[in-house]
Amino acid sequence: MIITCPHCQTRYQVTYDAIGSAGRKVQCAHCRRDWQQAAPEPDADEDGADKLFAEMHEDGLDEALLAEAQAVAEEVASRLAPPAAAGAAIPATEAQLRRQQQEFSRRQHAIVSRLPLARLRRTARVAGMVLLGGLLAGLYLGRVAIVDRYPSLAGLYAAVGLGVNVVGLEFSNVEAGMTALGGREVLTVSAQIVGLAARLQPVPPVVVSLLDAAGTPVYEWSVETRVADLMAGERATFDTRLSGPPATAVRVRLSFAGGGEAPRTGAGDRVRP
Repeated sequence: MIITCPHCQTRYQVTYDAIGSAGRKVQCAHCRRDWQQAAPEPDADEDGADKLFAEMHEDGLDEALLAEAQAVAEEVASRLAPPAAAGAAIPATEAQLRRQQQEFSRRQHAIVSRLPLARLRRTARVAGMVLLGGLLAGLYLGRVAIVDRYPSLAGLYAAVGLGVNVVGLEFSNVEAGMTALGGREVLTVSAQIVGLAARLQPVPPVVVSLLDAAGTPVYEWSVETRVADLMAGERATFDTRLSGPPATAVRVRLSFAGGGEAPRTGAGDRVRP
């Protein structure tokens, strides 16, 4: 026989024995509501149904209703429970919030950058960088004139690796050698003095220093040059001799007297092999 839930119209197929001749109270597995089911009038078709389900008894009906209820409960739970992918949606939402925050920050920065005060700050920064660059370029390109006017700054330039030739002269082709003359050793030193400045530079006396193995001067003397002044590209030959140099002297160094030291191109040549 077939019974129908009066609340949700869900239909169930049961036997007459499960309901009994007096009827019984049953519960719908779908809507979970119960009702009093009366014994229906048997007919020919239902008799056939009773024969098909003759072995079904009251416990079987309870089991069938329980199974149906469990299936419906699982379906409802699967629909109501948050899906497994719901947890994965949280990072996506956070990423979206971060993107929105970044877009907001960019829009805010664009708005602020268009304000007059922001433009003034940018202009001041650019002007400061240009001014600083020009100052550094002037200090580098005009270092000779600056040190010539303020000699105390020569040490500052030297500390940053920018030696300044304030003399406007330098030595090249420095040579030193020992010869025997009259039974005594004679040290011969020769070099060329090269002009570097665009205007005439006076040539001061040359100071010849003999150095020991530690670089300490052991003997010095000065020599007047044959020329009074030089300018860029001009050269003058310099040579001098010293009889009986100190035995500890191993190198020679040339410098200019009074006006500071010029770069010693080739200076430090060995006195003795």
